[in-house]
Amino acid sequence: MNKKLLAKLCVILNIALLACQAQKSNGTMQLNGVDYPEIFVKSGYYFDKASMSDVQLASMLDKVTTVEKPSNLGTVVLPNWSEITLTNNKKEEIDSAMIEAELEKERDTETTYTPVKVRREAKMSDKVIIDFDGYVNGEKLEGGSGEDFELVLGSGQFIPGFEEKVSGHTAGRKFSFDITFPENYDPSLAGKDAKFEVTIKSIEEAVTPEIDEEFVKKHTKENATTVEEYREEVKRRIEARNEFLNNQNLIYQLTDYLFEDSKFDPTEEALAWQFSVMMDEYNRQAEQSGTTFSSTVSSNGMTIKDAYEEIKSAVPQAVQSSMLMDELLKQFPSDVSKDDVKNWFNNLANSMGYGNEISYEDYEKFMGYDNLKVAVQQDRALLKAVGKCNIVEYEEEVDK
Repeated sequence: MNKKLLAKLCVILNIALLACQAQKSNGTMQLNGVDYPEIFVKSGYYFDKASMSDVQLASMLDKVTTVEKPSNLGTVVLPNWSEITLTNNKKEEIDSAMIEAELEKERDTETTYTPVKVRREAKMSDKVIIDFDGYVNGEKLEGGSGEDFELVLGSGQFIPGFEEKVSGHTAGRKFSFDITFPENYDPSLAGKDAKFEVTIKSIEEAVTPEIDEEFVKKHTKENATTVEEYREEVKRRIEARNEFLNNQNLIYQLTDYLFEDSKFDPTEEALAWQFSVMMDEYNRQAEQSGTTFSSTVSSNGMTIKDAYEEIKSAVPQAVQSSMLMDELLKQFPSDVSKDDVKNWFNNLANSMGYGNEISYEDYEKFMGYDNLKVAVQQDRALLKAVGKCNIVEYEEEVDK
Protein backbone atom coordinates (compact mmCIF):
# COMPACT_ATOMS: atom_id res chain seq x y z
CA MET A 1 0.00 0.00 0.00
CA ASN A 2 1.33 3.43 -0.95
CA LYS A 3 0.66 5.29 2.31
CA LYS A 4 1.99 8.62 1.02
CA LEU A 5 -0.49 8.64 -1.86
CA LEU A 6 -3.30 7.52 0.44
CA ALA A 7 -2.53 10.33 2.86
CA LYS A 8 -2.41 12.83 0.01
CA LEU A 9 -5.81 11.70 -1.20
CA CYS A 10 -7.15 12.17 2.32
CA VAL A 11 -5.88 15.73 2.49
CA ILE A 12 -7.17 16.76 -0.91
CA LEU A 13 -10.55 15.19 -0.29
CA ASN A 14 -11.16 17.55 2.64
CA ILE A 15 -13.63 15.05 4.07
CA ALA A 16 -15.06 15.96 7.46
CA LEU A 17 -13.42 12.88 8.92
CA LEU A 18 -13.27 14.38 12.35
CA ALA A 19 -17.03 14.71 12.37
CA CYS A 20 -17.40 11.08 11.30
CA GLN A 21 -15.56 9.53 14.21
CA ALA A 22 -17.36 7.27 16.61
CA GLN A 23 -19.23 9.21 19.24
CA LYS A 24 -18.31 8.47 22.81
CA SER A 25 -20.04 9.21 26.07
CA ASN A 26 -19.08 12.01 28.40
CA GLY A 27 -16.59 11.70 31.24
CA THR A 28 -16.74 12.90 34.82
CA MET A 29 -16.59 16.44 36.08
CA GLN A 30 -13.31 16.82 37.94
CA LEU A 31 -11.05 19.69 36.87
CA ASN A 32 -7.80 20.21 38.74
CA GLY A 33 -7.80 16.53 39.59
CA VAL A 34 -7.36 16.10 35.85
CA ASP A 35 -10.49 14.09 35.04
CA TYR A 36 -12.01 16.05 32.18
CA PRO A 37 -15.51 17.45 32.70
CA GLU A 38 -18.88 16.69 31.19
CA ILE A 39 -18.98 18.54 27.88
CA PHE A 40 -16.08 20.56 29.31
CA VAL A 41 -17.90 22.28 32.12
CA LYS A 42 -21.23 22.06 30.29
CA SER A 43 -20.71 25.13 28.16
CA GLY A 44 -17.30 26.66 27.54
CA TYR A 45 -15.22 23.74 26.22
CA TYR A 46 -12.45 25.45 28.15
CA PHE A 47 -10.15 24.70 31.06
CA ASP A 48 -9.40 27.16 33.83
CA LYS A 49 -5.79 27.86 32.84
CA ALA A 50 -5.32 30.49 35.53
CA SER A 51 -5.60 27.91 38.29
CA MET A 52 -4.09 25.03 36.32
CA SER A 53 -0.39 24.34 35.88
CA ASP A 54 1.13 23.46 32.51
CA VAL A 55 1.54 19.88 33.72
CA GLN A 56 -2.14 19.62 34.68
CA LEU A 57 -3.30 21.19 31.41
CA ALA A 58 -1.02 18.91 29.37
CA SER A 59 -2.26 15.86 31.26
CA MET A 60 -5.87 16.82 30.64
CA LEU A 61 -5.45 17.56 26.94
CA ASP A 62 -3.56 14.29 26.42
CA LYS A 63 -6.64 12.43 27.70
CA VAL A 64 -9.36 14.19 25.69
CA THR A 65 -11.42 11.86 23.50
CA THR A 66 -14.51 12.56 21.43
CA VAL A 67 -17.52 13.26 23.59
CA GLU A 68 -21.08 12.59 22.50
CA LYS A 69 -22.26 14.67 19.58
CA PRO A 70 -25.11 16.96 20.69
CA SER A 71 -28.46 16.41 19.01
CA ASN A 72 -28.57 20.16 18.35
CA LEU A 73 -25.47 21.86 16.97
CA GLY A 74 -27.30 25.15 16.61
CA THR A 75 -28.91 26.93 13.69
CA VAL A 76 -27.59 27.77 10.25
CA VAL A 77 -29.42 29.87 7.68
CA LEU A 78 -28.23 29.29 4.12
CA PRO A 79 -28.45 31.94 1.40
CA ASN A 80 -30.96 31.60 -1.44
CA TRP A 81 -29.61 29.24 -4.09
CA SER A 82 -30.90 31.50 -6.87
CA GLU A 83 -28.60 34.27 -5.66
CA ILE A 84 -25.46 32.16 -6.10
CA THR A 85 -23.58 32.15 -9.42
CA LEU A 86 -20.89 29.55 -10.11
CA THR A 87 -18.51 29.22 -13.07
CA ASN A 88 -17.64 26.03 -14.94
CA ASN A 89 -14.02 25.19 -15.70
CA LYS A 90 -12.70 26.13 -19.11
CA LYS A 91 -13.81 23.50 -21.64
CA GLU A 92 -10.99 21.36 -22.95
CA GLU A 93 -10.94 19.66 -26.34
CA ILE A 94 -9.68 16.09 -26.03
CA ASP A 95 -7.44 15.52 -29.03
CA SER A 96 -5.22 12.62 -30.09
CA ALA A 97 -2.13 14.23 -28.51
CA MET A 98 -3.85 14.31 -25.12
CA ILE A 99 -4.83 10.65 -25.44
CA GLU A 100 -1.29 9.64 -26.43
CA ALA A 101 0.11 11.58 -23.46
CA GLU A 102 -2.22 9.63 -21.16
CA LEU A 103 -1.03 6.36 -22.68
CA GLU A 104 2.59 7.41 -22.21
CA LYS A 105 1.96 8.06 -18.52
CA GLU A 106 0.57 4.53 -18.22
CA ARG A 107 3.62 3.14 -19.98
CA ASP A 108 5.88 5.01 -17.57
CA THR A 109 4.26 3.31 -14.57
CA GLU A 110 5.44 -0.04 -15.98
CA THR A 111 8.99 1.01 -16.78
CA THR A 112 11.57 -1.50 -15.61
CA TYR A 113 15.36 -1.26 -15.66
CA THR A 114 17.94 -3.74 -16.86
CA PRO A 115 21.76 -3.55 -16.57
CA VAL A 116 23.43 -2.27 -19.75
CA LYS A 117 25.29 -5.04 -21.57
CA VAL A 118 27.95 -2.87 -23.16
CA ARG A 119 30.20 -0.22 -21.69
CA ARG A 120 28.69 3.15 -22.48
CA GLU A 121 28.03 6.56 -21.02
CA ALA A 122 24.96 7.12 -18.85
CA LYS A 123 22.17 8.98 -20.61
CA MET A 124 19.00 10.70 -19.50
CA SER A 125 16.27 8.15 -18.60
CA ASP A 126 18.89 5.66 -17.34
CA LYS A 127 18.95 4.56 -13.73
CA VAL A 128 22.39 4.97 -12.18
CA ILE A 129 23.67 3.70 -8.84
CA ILE A 130 25.98 6.38 -7.46
CA ASP A 131 28.13 7.40 -4.52
CA PHE A 132 28.37 11.17 -4.11
CA ASP A 133 29.73 13.86 -1.81
CA GLY A 134 28.84 17.56 -1.91
CA TYR A 135 31.02 20.46 -0.76
CA VAL A 136 30.32 24.17 -0.19
CA ASN A 137 33.32 26.46 0.37
CA GLY A 138 35.48 23.38 0.65
CA GLU A 139 33.50 21.95 3.55
CA LYS A 140 31.47 18.77 3.27
CA LEU A 141 27.79 19.52 2.84
CA GLU A 142 25.64 18.16 5.64
CA GLY A 143 23.14 15.73 4.12
CA GLY A 144 24.86 16.11 0.76
CA SER A 145 26.40 12.63 0.58
CA GLY A 146 25.11 9.21 -0.33
CA GLU A 147 26.17 5.67 -1.12
CA ASP A 148 24.51 3.22 -3.51
CA PHE A 149 21.92 5.87 -4.30
CA GLU A 150 19.49 4.93 -7.07
CA LEU A 151 18.89 7.88 -9.36
CA VAL A 152 16.81 7.97 -12.53
CA LEU A 153 18.38 10.64 -14.70
CA GLY A 154 15.71 13.15 -15.63
CA SER A 155 13.48 12.41 -12.63
CA GLY A 156 14.26 15.74 -10.95
CA GLN A 157 15.29 14.17 -7.65
CA PHE A 158 18.34 16.43 -7.38
CA ILE A 159 18.80 20.16 -7.86
CA PRO A 160 18.53 21.45 -11.45
CA GLY A 161 21.60 20.57 -13.50
CA PHE A 162 22.87 17.75 -11.26
CA GLU A 163 21.40 14.88 -13.26
CA GLU A 164 22.46 16.41 -16.57
CA LYS A 165 26.06 16.61 -15.29
CA VAL A 166 25.98 12.93 -14.25
CA SER A 167 24.77 12.03 -17.71
CA GLY A 168 27.63 11.43 -20.15
CA HIS A 169 29.90 9.57 -17.71
CA THR A 170 30.73 5.86 -17.62
CA ALA A 171 30.59 3.53 -14.64
CA GLY A 172 33.64 2.95 -12.46
CA ARG A 173 35.30 6.38 -12.55
CA LYS A 174 35.03 9.25 -10.07
CA PHE A 175 34.34 12.66 -11.55
CA SER A 176 33.45 16.07 -10.16
CA PHE A 177 31.55 19.15 -11.27
CA ASP A 178 30.51 22.56 -10.01
CA ILE A 179 26.89 23.56 -9.63
CA THR A 180 24.89 26.42 -8.08
CA PHE A 181 21.96 25.92 -5.74
CA PRO A 182 18.73 27.58 -6.96
CA GLU A 183 17.71 30.95 -5.49
CA ASN A 184 14.46 29.44 -4.20
CA TYR A 185 16.26 26.63 -2.33
CA ASP A 186 16.82 26.30 1.41
CA PRO A 187 17.91 29.80 2.57
CA SER A 188 21.17 28.43 4.00
CA LEU A 189 22.18 27.18 0.53
CA ALA A 190 20.18 29.32 -1.90
CA GLY A 191 22.39 30.75 -4.65
CA LYS A 192 25.57 29.19 -3.29
CA ASP A 193 28.18 27.44 -5.44
CA ALA A 194 28.86 23.79 -4.66
CA LYS A 195 31.13 21.01 -5.85
CA PHE A 196 30.03 17.39 -6.13
CA GLU A 197 32.23 14.32 -6.46
CA VAL A 198 30.37 11.40 -8.00
CA THR A 199 31.13 7.79 -8.82
CA ILE A 200 28.73 5.84 -11.05
CA LYS A 201 28.82 2.27 -9.82
CA SER A 202 26.42 0.82 -12.38
CA ILE A 203 24.05 1.86 -15.17
CA GLU A 204 20.65 0.39 -15.99
CA GLU A 205 18.58 1.30 -19.03
CA ALA A 206 14.84 1.85 -19.05
CA VAL A 207 12.60 -0.73 -20.68
CA THR A 208 9.03 0.36 -21.41
CA PRO A 209 6.30 -1.90 -22.78
CA GLU A 210 4.80 -1.49 -26.22
CA ILE A 211 1.24 -0.23 -26.42
CA ASP A 212 -0.20 -3.39 -27.92
CA GLU A 213 -3.03 -5.79 -27.23
CA GLU A 214 -1.16 -7.30 -24.29
CA PHE A 215 -0.79 -3.83 -22.78
CA VAL A 216 -4.49 -3.15 -23.39
CA LYS A 217 -5.50 -6.41 -21.73
CA LYS A 218 -3.58 -5.45 -18.62
CA HIS A 219 -4.92 -1.88 -18.32
CA THR A 220 -8.46 -1.85 -19.66
CA LYS A 221 -11.35 -1.44 -17.25
CA GLU A 222 -13.99 -1.73 -19.99
CA ASN A 223 -12.82 -4.99 -21.60
CA ALA A 224 -11.24 -3.31 -24.62
CA THR A 225 -9.40 -5.78 -26.86
CA THR A 226 -7.65 -3.56 -29.42
CA VAL A 227 -5.43 -0.50 -29.10
CA GLU A 228 -8.01 1.66 -30.91
CA GLU A 229 -10.76 0.51 -28.53
CA TYR A 230 -8.50 1.32 -25.63
CA ARG A 231 -7.79 4.80 -27.01
CA GLU A 232 -11.55 5.43 -26.99
CA GLU A 233 -11.70 4.15 -23.41
CA VAL A 234 -8.90 6.53 -22.43
CA LYS A 235 -10.79 9.39 -24.08
CA ARG A 236 -13.88 8.56 -22.00
CA ARG A 237 -11.69 8.40 -18.91
CA ILE A 238 -10.33 11.89 -19.58
CA GLU A 239 -13.89 13.16 -20.13
CA ALA A 240 -14.99 11.62 -16.82
CA ARG A 241 -11.97 13.14 -15.08
CA ASN A 242 -12.71 16.58 -16.50
CA GLU A 243 -16.34 16.30 -15.39
CA PHE A 244 -15.27 15.22 -11.90
CA LEU A 245 -12.78 18.08 -11.64
CA ASN A 246 -15.37 20.56 -12.86
CA ASN A 247 -17.84 19.32 -10.25
CA GLN A 248 -15.22 19.65 -7.53
CA ASN A 249 -14.45 23.17 -8.71
CA LEU A 250 -18.15 24.09 -8.51
CA ILE A 251 -18.32 22.54 -5.02
CA TYR A 252 -15.30 24.57 -3.85
CA GLN A 253 -16.88 27.76 -5.18
CA LEU A 254 -20.17 26.93 -3.48
CA THR A 255 -18.64 26.11 -0.10
CA ASP A 256 -16.65 29.37 -0.17
CA TYR A 257 -19.89 31.22 -0.84
CA LEU A 258 -21.80 29.34 1.88
CA PHE A 259 -19.16 29.98 4.54
CA GLU A 260 -19.14 33.66 3.61
CA ASP A 261 -22.90 34.28 3.39
CA SER A 262 -24.55 31.75 5.71
CA LYS A 263 -25.56 32.72 9.23
CA PHE A 264 -24.24 30.39 11.94
CA ASP A 265 -25.34 30.26 15.55
CA PRO A 266 -23.66 27.22 17.15
CA THR A 267 -24.55 26.03 20.65
CA GLU A 268 -21.88 25.93 23.35
CA GLU A 269 -22.32 22.16 23.44
CA ALA A 270 -21.54 22.01 19.71
CA LEU A 271 -18.33 23.97 20.23
CA ALA A 272 -17.35 21.70 23.09
CA TRP A 273 -18.04 18.60 21.02
CA GLN A 274 -16.03 19.92 18.05
CA PHE A 275 -13.12 20.74 20.33
CA SER A 276 -13.18 17.21 21.72
CA VAL A 277 -13.25 15.75 18.19
CA MET A 278 -10.22 17.79 17.17
CA MET A 279 -8.28 16.95 20.32
CA ASP A 280 -9.14 13.28 19.92
CA GLU A 281 -7.66 13.37 16.42
CA TYR A 282 -4.47 15.09 17.61
CA ASN A 283 -4.11 12.54 20.40
CA ARG A 284 -4.64 9.60 18.05
CA GLN A 285 -2.02 10.94 15.64
CA ALA A 286 0.43 11.42 18.50
CA GLU A 287 -0.25 7.91 19.80
CA GLN A 288 0.38 6.44 16.34
CA SER A 289 3.75 8.20 16.37
CA GLY A 290 4.57 6.76 19.78
CA THR A 291 4.29 10.05 21.67
CA THR A 292 1.72 12.39 23.24
CA PHE A 293 0.10 15.61 22.08
CA SER A 294 1.84 17.65 24.79
CA SER A 295 5.24 16.16 23.90
CA THR A 296 4.67 17.00 20.24
CA VAL A 297 3.79 20.56 21.20
CA SER A 298 6.95 20.93 23.29
CA SER A 299 9.16 19.54 20.53
CA ASN A 300 7.79 22.22 18.20
CA GLY A 301 8.78 24.98 20.60
CA MET A 302 5.25 25.93 21.72
CA THR A 303 3.81 26.11 25.18
CA ILE A 304 0.87 23.87 25.97
CA LYS A 305 -1.30 26.90 26.76
CA ASP A 306 -0.50 28.54 23.41
CA ALA A 307 -1.26 25.29 21.58
CA TYR A 308 -4.54 24.96 23.44
CA GLU A 309 -5.56 28.51 22.53
CA GLU A 310 -4.61 27.94 18.89
CA ILE A 311 -6.78 24.83 18.64
CA LYS A 312 -9.61 26.51 20.47
CA SER A 313 -9.51 29.43 18.00
CA ALA A 314 -9.99 26.98 15.12
CA VAL A 315 -13.09 25.39 16.68
CA PRO A 316 -15.76 27.88 15.47
CA GLN A 317 -14.93 27.43 11.79
CA ALA A 318 -14.68 23.65 12.21
CA VAL A 319 -18.08 23.44 13.87
CA GLN A 320 -19.53 25.66 11.14
CA SER A 321 -18.33 23.06 8.63
CA SER A 322 -20.11 20.33 10.58
CA MET A 323 -23.27 22.43 10.85
CA LEU A 324 -23.18 23.26 7.15
CA MET A 325 -22.82 19.62 6.09
CA ASP A 326 -25.54 18.48 8.51
CA GLU A 327 -27.90 21.05 7.00
CA LEU A 328 -27.04 20.07 3.42
CA LEU A 329 -27.48 16.37 4.18
CA LYS A 330 -30.86 17.20 5.70
CA GLN A 331 -31.93 19.16 2.61
CA PHE A 332 -30.41 16.77 0.07
CA PRO A 333 -30.36 13.22 1.50
CA SER A 334 -29.22 10.25 -0.60
CA ASP A 335 -28.83 6.50 -0.34
CA VAL A 336 -25.31 5.29 -1.12
CA SER A 337 -24.28 1.74 -2.03
CA LYS A 338 -20.83 0.18 -1.94
CA ASP A 339 -20.70 0.37 -5.74
CA ASP A 340 -21.41 4.10 -5.49
CA VAL A 341 -18.48 4.48 -3.11
CA LYS A 342 -16.18 2.48 -5.41
CA ASN A 343 -17.16 4.53 -8.46
CA TRP A 344 -16.61 7.74 -6.54
CA PHE A 345 -13.16 6.56 -5.45
CA ASN A 346 -12.24 5.55 -9.01
CA ASN A 347 -13.17 9.01 -10.26
CA LEU A 348 -11.18 10.62 -7.46
CA ALA A 349 -8.07 8.49 -8.03
CA ASN A 350 -8.30 8.94 -11.81
CA SER A 351 -8.69 12.72 -11.48
CA MET A 352 -5.47 12.87 -9.45
CA GLY A 353 -3.53 10.54 -11.74
CA TYR A 354 -3.36 7.69 -9.21
CA GLY A 355 -5.83 5.36 -10.93
CA ASN A 356 -3.30 2.56 -11.43
CA GLU A 357 -1.37 3.05 -8.19
CA ILE A 358 -3.95 2.69 -5.42
CA SER A 359 -6.64 0.05 -5.09
CA TYR A 360 -10.07 0.74 -3.63
CA GLU A 361 -9.51 -2.04 -1.08
CA ASP A 362 -6.38 -0.32 0.27
CA TYR A 363 -8.19 3.01 0.39
CA GLU A 364 -11.20 1.62 2.25
CA LYS A 365 -8.91 -0.07 4.76
CA PHE A 366 -7.01 3.19 5.28
CA MET A 367 -10.08 5.46 5.57
CA GLY A 368 -12.86 3.20 6.80
CA TYR A 369 -16.00 2.43 4.80
CA ASP A 370 -18.34 4.51 6.99
CA ASN A 371 -16.16 7.60 6.47
CA LEU A 372 -16.12 7.03 2.71
CA LYS A 373 -19.88 6.56 2.62
CA VAL A 374 -20.41 9.85 4.45
CA ALA A 375 -17.96 11.54 2.06
CA VAL A 376 -20.00 10.36 -0.94
CA GLN A 377 -23.24 11.51 0.69
CA GLN A 378 -21.66 14.91 1.33
CA ASP A 379 -20.40 15.10 -2.23
CA ARG A 380 -23.85 14.29 -3.59
CA ALA A 381 -25.55 16.80 -1.31
CA LEU A 382 -23.14 19.50 -2.45
CA LEU A 383 -23.67 18.61 -6.11
CA LYS A 384 -27.44 18.77 -5.65
CA ALA A 385 -27.01 22.19 -4.08
CA VAL A 386 -24.79 23.21 -7.01
CA GLY A 387 -27.63 22.23 -9.32
CA LYS A 388 -29.87 24.78 -7.59
CA CYS A 389 -27.44 27.62 -8.33
CA ASN A 390 -26.84 29.66 -11.47
CA ILE A 391 -23.98 28.12 -13.45
CA VAL A 392 -22.24 30.08 -16.19
CA GLU A 393 -19.55 29.08 -18.67
CA TYR A 394 -15.93 30.13 -18.29
CA GLU A 395 -14.96 33.16 -20.35
CA GLU A 396 -11.42 34.26 -21.15
CA GLU A 397 -10.54 37.69 -19.86
CA VAL A 398 -9.79 40.02 -22.74
CA ASP A 399 -7.23 42.79 -22.23
CA LYS A 400 -8.71 46.15 -23.10
